Amino acid sequence: MEAHQWMINYTRQTEWIDRRGIFLWIAFYAGGLGGGLYLVSLYFNSLWGMFISWLIIAVIKGGTHLIYLGKPLRFWRIITRPNTSWLARGFIFVFLFIGLVAIQLILSYWLPGSAAEVVFKVLGGITAFAVAVYTGIILKNVKGVPFWNSALLPVLFVLCGILGGFGLSVVIALNGGDVNLAAAETGSRWLLIANALLIVVYLWRASIRESVGKQSVLEQIHGQSAPIFWTGIVALGIVVPLAIALGSLISNEVPTALIITGVICEIIGGLALRYCVLKAGAYKPLVAKAQ
Repeated sequence: MEAHQWMINYTRQTEWIDRRGIFLWIAFYAGGLGGGLYLVSLYFNSLWGMFISWLIIAVIKGGTHLIYLGKPLRFWRIITRPNTSWLARGFIFVFLFIGLVAIQLILSYWLPGSAAEVVFKVLGGITAFAVAVYTGIILKNVKGVPFWNSALLPVLFVLCGILGGFGLSVVIALNGGDVNLAAAETGSRWLLIANALLIVVYLWRASIRESVGKQSVLEQIHGQSAPIFWTGIVALGIVVPLAIALGSLISNEVPTALIITGVICEIIGGLALRYCVLKAGAYKPLVAKAQ
């Protein structure tokens, strides 16, 4: 009997990126971006940043995740079974964040500095981190996809979300918001460097773990995902924002439009990173090829 090709060959997963999976890709990034922005906003005590992060998670992440499920009116069944998967726990994190931060925003507006506000900021920060990190944990726990099965992936997703949070904080500061512009730009510079180094380490470790992991790395560097990897992640996500950030460090006369362009490139880079990670994920063969 002839073996099916998926049993002996490199087989790319399609459920989480093709067709309806596009909504999951957007939801994954929105969770990291919204969670990262909330954590950065806590640092700056930026009410505008907290509100925008709430909108990102409640509207964009929540909406696209429900669309991905196919039958969104039945999502409550997932919430009632948190012990079954990280996907179920993720929905609980999202709904906790939406509820707790909504209360915190009200307290921050009407009772700033109160003990209740501090408590809800702490709870909001915990749930924001949980929302940002759980998508990486979901992928890490997919044992059949070696490229995802790395402890570095949740860390990479969180750092990428915080980088996007610093970028959006820069935009808030430029528009007269309650954020220190110099500190936000400094955070962006360091996070850009940290993300670039972590991406290199993640790809290197994936390439030496298993042959399927190496194939996934090659798919990004030389395969169909290469244009998105080199253009979206490397050029737009790292090189352009870093060049603009270094330019603003050297000169104090960088145009506002150029700085905002750098932030947009950071967002594109984060989306491209999630896309490439999902697109290059492949199942390892069930049967070893005969030599």
